[in-house]
Amino acid sequence: LKAGVWLINVGSQYSTSERAIRMAQNYEEGVYAAVGLHPIHLLEGHYDSSELDELVKFKTKAEEFDFEKYSELAKNPKAVAVGETGLDYFHLKDLSEGEKARAKEKQKEIFAKHLELAAKAKKPAIIHCRDSSFGQKDAYQDMLAILKEAKKKEPKLKGVNHFFAGTLNEAEILFELDFLISFTGVITFVKDWNEVIKIAPLEKIMVETDAPYVAPVPYRGKRNEPLYVEEAAKKIAELKGVSFEEVARQTTLNARALFGI
Repeated sequence: LKAGVWLINVGSQYSTSERAIRMAQNYEEGVYAAVGLHPIHLLEGHYDSSELDELVKFKTKAEEFDFEKYSELAKNPKAVAVGETGLDYFHLKDLSEGEKARAKEKQKEIFAKHLELAAKAKKPAIIHCRDSSFGQKDAYQDMLAILKEAKKKEPKLKGVNHFFAGTLNEAEILFELDFLISFTGVITFVKDWNEVIKIAPLEKIMVETDAPYVAPVPYRGKRNEPLYVEEAAKKIAELKGVSFEEVARQTTLNARALFGI
């Protein structure tokens, strides 16, 4: 906060959503919360894998999505968004085909309920979307289909696809649906989204860290911190041929407008 970096602690299940609100209540401004049930927490499991040259370990427990309980959390003025919600097919790869199909249907059902909650609470949705493998656009295809249906029911629904990992075409569809895309420090060492960054309007982009994971260059191998968000902004400035200050200014405006902060 002393460096001028504000943050949103994003809940991944009920307990962490509650905790995010409690933490945000300790600050008059600059610290906020999002409430939601991450798709990976719909199943019980233990994950220990190497992702993006980083060892990632975490446990999940099968939690049922209680619409009313999350609705109460979303009413809190410090809760500025609903999420993290969405689809994660990547962590289903060790399941049988039958288990995988059932898990996907469950994720899609709960994602749609989160979008309904976001519309009811009049707050943006923070969407997580991860395909089963790189180049396999299954999760993005399903996510966009669900989002289109939700927009038909609630035209004012808005939000952001955090940790954007889609194509230029998918980004453009999100823009048409009045959703933004957000980039992490991954773009400092992976070039897959350079074209999207160059072409996407700066008014449709946000920056984030997804701390404590995937620290950007030059902090690879260390715990990621919110302060490192400027590295993603620097990379976007480089790719777009504009100043860091312009990227910082516009992405901050985008975030404040979306989250109403």
